Amino acid sequence: MRNINQLSAKISARIAAGEVIERPESILRELLDNALDAGANEIIIEIENGGIDSVKVTDNGRGIEKEDLEIIATRHATSKIKDENDLYNIKTLGFRGEALYSIASVTRLTITSFDREKGEGNRIIIDNGERGKVEKAAINLGTIIQAENLFMDIPARRNFLKRPSTEAQSCKNLVIARSLANPSVTFKFYCDGALKLNFDKAENLKDRVMMFYRPMGIADADVMHLRGNDEEYSIDIIATTSAKFRSDRKEIRIYVNGRPVEEFSLVQAVTFGYGEMLPGGSFPYAAVFINDNPELVDFNIHPAKKEVKLRNIKDIHHAIVLLLKNGIERKIPEIRKEEETPFLFDQKPFISSEKKRDYTWPAHQEEETRKEYTLAKRVTEHPSNYNTESRPRDNSWIEKAKEIKRAREEREKADDSVIRTEEAEDNGIDFRYVGQAFNLFLIAEVNDELYFVDQHAAHERIIYDELLSKKSVQPLLVPIEIDAEEDVVKFLDENAYIYERLGIVLEKKDGKWFITALPAVAREIEEEVASFIALNTGDEKELESNVFAIMACKAAVKAGDHLDRYSAEAILEKVFKMEEPACPHGRTFVIRLKEKELREMVGRTK
Repeated sequence: MRNINQLSAKISARIAAGEVIERPESILRELLDNALDAGANEIIIEIENGGIDSVKVTDNGRGIEKEDLEIIATRHATSKIKDENDLYNIKTLGFRGEALYSIASVTRLTITSFDREKGEGNRIIIDNGERGKVEKAAINLGTIIQAENLFMDIPARRNFLKRPSTEAQSCKNLVIARSLANPSVTFKFYCDGALKLNFDKAENLKDRVMMFYRPMGIADADVMHLRGNDEEYSIDIIATTSAKFRSDRKEIRIYVNGRPVEEFSLVQAVTFGYGEMLPGGSFPYAAVFINDNPELVDFNIHPAKKEVKLRNIKDIHHAIVLLLKNGIERKIPEIRKEEETPFLFDQKPFISSEKKRDYTWPAHQEEETRKEYTLAKRVTEHPSNYNTESRPRDNSWIEKAKEIKRAREEREKADDSVIRTEEAEDNGIDFRYVGQAFNLFLIAEVNDELYFVDQHAAHERIIYDELLSKKSVQPLLVPIEIDAEEDVVKFLDENAYIYERLGIVLEKKDGKWFITALPAVAREIEEEVASFIALNTGDEKELESNVFAIMACKAAVKAGDHLDRYSAEAILEKVFKMEEPACPHGRTFVIRLKEKELREMVGRTK
């Protein structure tokens, strides 16, 4: 008896469809790709029951000719590529010729499109693989595609779908992802007749991304647009300053040639670029848009096209790190009252009562050309432009405080509890010490603002600066041996002078290195310093920063230590003279709260 069976075309089509179509989001992804490839600059998405009952996409693109409707949604039918060579130069979002065929195998698919050449509308219905005839239809622009009753004929697959609210949220997230990469396109998203997303056309990438960020409480001033390029690629990064961050990587978005992709190494590049500017376990909001030479990009890996292979990924990884490391501003976080923002999308998904508006496409509407973004720097050719000392600083807090100081000096009355600094050129700021909170935060009042200062990080930075400037050295009664591997010994043979400049005196006896003198602040952590020297090699800047960070951290007051008023004011006075309030590890240790914001939080208007 024969054991091998020849599957019918219908069954094999449904098996193949399972690789591409997993849920309503999969259908929407493919339909959006087709609409964007068709040059649409206005797209309306409508879903019913989370997309399980219906997913409908209406666009104003170039439309589909009647002859193409005759073979559309058949196996491997695509207008994107013609031969094998096209696979190595893909410039469209769709190209595999599987999407519509797969959707038509598991739904009732209706395609209605305007044929520009003939000036007429046509429609075809394909019900779970059963093709109807092409018929006349009333449409004067673009294309409307609707997929209904997903997996209705495959109950086992339908039972694996999630709740409608979950499926709807997944579709909504997809629309957001697609809209961020296409600022010149209007996206409207309806769920069960209610408008949930409304992305109008934007002038540029930052404006579009801000449409998404503002409802989350992120101000324009907290977001930067960084640009870099090379002969083979260009990079645009829309990212928050160090003042805004979250506890996960979900808002680090990577796009390659307009397509959102899952590529951990590039997400990692973003986190490396921020380095220690953010607190431990924190991550930025960042959207990275990479336009790479299509010949170096391979999307033909996964049916859903979520993965990508980049032949020049190491260069791109390095460029992202440099752009962020040298371009992101360190800013003092502010506590702000949440402000109302113009309607973009519901903060609580799928509760809006706003009903869908009737929409009619204009009679004539030309495709809007996507703007090209000129890039200001060539990262790989001019690395000198990206030295770590050129990172922009947020000095607005200092300038504002100086203005406050001048205003106060004009007033005749002064509070005896206010500390006066000697001269304006010392960058001194008049403040009033309020007290200590949780034995951790020092609170100071400067005119209409409260400043909260992390006492440990602040004192750590003060000691760090003193070490760099004074480097007071004390000899050791008993030299400390450095138990180093051969590579470190060779490094010290040539570079021991680096540590001497740091106040750490090294001497070599009988082939072994010893510490004979240290800065005074390091007297109780000699072993830790010796361990560091034994394990590390590198350039002078890196070594200086790391070894002094170790010494400053150990010597500084700790979280939980109670400080008397004199000690607290002494720390605050030095903090307010700093141009960049960050600890040696890179963490910003000051936040501020405006009196106006505080009053609004408790409902006080006067």
